[in-house]
Amino acid sequence: MSQSPIIQFTGNPRVVRLSASLLDRRDADCDYFAAVKARPQLWPQPYEKRRYAPWETFPLGLVMDALNLIEFNGVSIDEALTRSLGNARNGVHPGVANWVRHACQTYLETAESLAAMLASEGVELRPERNPRIVQGGRSPMEMRSLTVWGRWYGSPDGAVVEFRRMRLRRPLGIADAPSTQAMAYVAAAGKQVADPAELYTLIPVPVRPVPVPRRVRVVEVGLTAGMDLVLLDTTDLERIHNTYASNVRPATVRLLNGDGRSPGQDCADCKARVSCDALAHAPGLLGLDDRGTHRRTWSITTSRYHQICPAQAHLRELRLPGDWETSPAAERGRNVHSWLEAAHVRERPCTAADLPEVGADDCGIADELIERQEYAQARPYLLQHLGVCPLRGPGEVSDVRPEPKIAVYDPQADVVVISHPDLLRRVDGRLVYREQKTSAVPRGITAENALEMVPQLALAVRLISAGVFGDTGGLVELEQLTPASAEVLTFDAADPATVSAAGQVVLDRVRSWHRDVAFPANPGSWCQFCPVSRWCPDSSGPTARTVDDLVFDPATGELLASPGLADSHVEAIAAAIAEPETDDEPPF
Repeated sequence: MSQSPIIQFTGNPRVVRLSASLLDRRDADCDYFAAVKARPQLWPQPYEKRRYAPWETFPLGLVMDALNLIEFNGVSIDEALTRSLGNARNGVHPGVANWVRHACQTYLETAESLAAMLASEGVELRPERNPRIVQGGRSPMEMRSLTVWGRWYGSPDGAVVEFRRMRLRRPLGIADAPSTQAMAYVAAAGKQVADPAELYTLIPVPVRPVPVPRRVRVVEVGLTAGMDLVLLDTTDLERIHNTYASNVRPATVRLLNGDGRSPGQDCADCKARVSCDALAHAPGLLGLDDRGTHRRTWSITTSRYHQICPAQAHLRELRLPGDWETSPAAERGRNVHSWLEAAHVRERPCTAADLPEVGADDCGIADELIERQEYAQARPYLLQHLGVCPLRGPGEVSDVRPEPKIAVYDPQADVVVISHPDLLRRVDGRLVYREQKTSAVPRGITAENALEMVPQLALAVRLISAGVFGDTGGLVELEQLTPASAEVLTFDAADPATVSAAGQVVLDRVRSWHRDVAFPANPGSWCQFCPVSRWCPDSSGPTARTVDDLVFDPATGELLASPGLADSHVEAIAAAIAEPETDDEPPF
């Protein structure tokens, strides 16, 4: 990791403590965040005292505490859960508590199944209280350690060692992933920590030797699905060592170099945030006059869920597993956006030639992205797009950026704001920020109510007027597509009245979330669409497919009509239903 002249640190960069799961980095993740996180003796300058949430933010930790009581103290599951939840340092939301109970039960059932399988081979494993670690260095001032977070098991004679990685939802590991190979290496070559409490507090960590195992197993356990996946089960320790040298070590070097910066979800917890030149700062962006409980990440999607139900927003923010049933409408919207992103990357206008008939031998862009049936559903919307394609002009179009990720820090609110424009471009040098919306029928969104109904537009106006993109002028567009129509609404981000109206919309969306510390449930017939309602004790349960007289398409789940005038709460429900869910498993 090279030290930027802008991002200054104090401390010792030669001490590295790397968790194997940190190797599960995705393309959109920030390399610099990982490189800094792996250096526990590096601190930003100037130093910031971290503020912590007044509620429990790590449900897996509660599961671990309960399982420790069960496996090491012989406590019953009911008593263990009572003590784990009751002794939590911060408040535990009732929905979180329900998931923790479920997770503990499924883990114990899965553990019983794993034990039975090994018993048939004559192998008995016992839980090990002391985790394992690989560490070394020329001195405490130049120390590197590799750790894993999960549960350890071993045979009485030490011949068999098993590490279990816990997943919130279901197993999804890959045997040849660097993280899996690193876990196997710690199991094969690591020593036991003398005191588990010192694993993350002392450098070097006091350890005690253990027998070299003859068999190593790496298993993932899905705590919601109650499934297990044996990623590795081998007696070939030489191969584990060779794989570590050939695959894990180069991946570790790349991670620790931290060459790239990608502002986003990582920023809220990043030690480099205080002076990172890649993260835009916009004091007062959200219009809040206090810094809330602690640094957090917010987006329009966050506010949408909070507007529908604060409990839903909270459980989603903690990434609790849900019952995701992506609707056909959501899939259609995803496919339209994917096609448009691929088309606009070419930096030329979309034409009818890009949209052959569904039965054509070659459907061009669509064949690279989606199935023919999906193309048939998306094509009517894409045909309407041709008349309003943002790359048509008039004017000289440049700096085309489809689906960029925008992250901005508002120090006045202590919030990292995330936005995902559908398209950024410049027309005759002027910034134009476009959002696209598909619906089966017109949603009644007009120039007069669009900022309120589609708050992404209001946030876009605020981002531009705050100078996030370099200048304080530009346009914000809403492209509305139905199978029979296309319309573009335009807003001037330099117009004082528009900026003021947008600021009020953003403030209204963020204020209640920013001040909320209880996240109460707001039960209603919309609970039937909530993916995390199974954990909510206040969920109203299944009901008829009507929500306050709203009319839904029984085939797609899409909101078709609502009585009276357009309403922001109704639009929030409609957007939440039509929004594709992401299977975002935390890399613990």
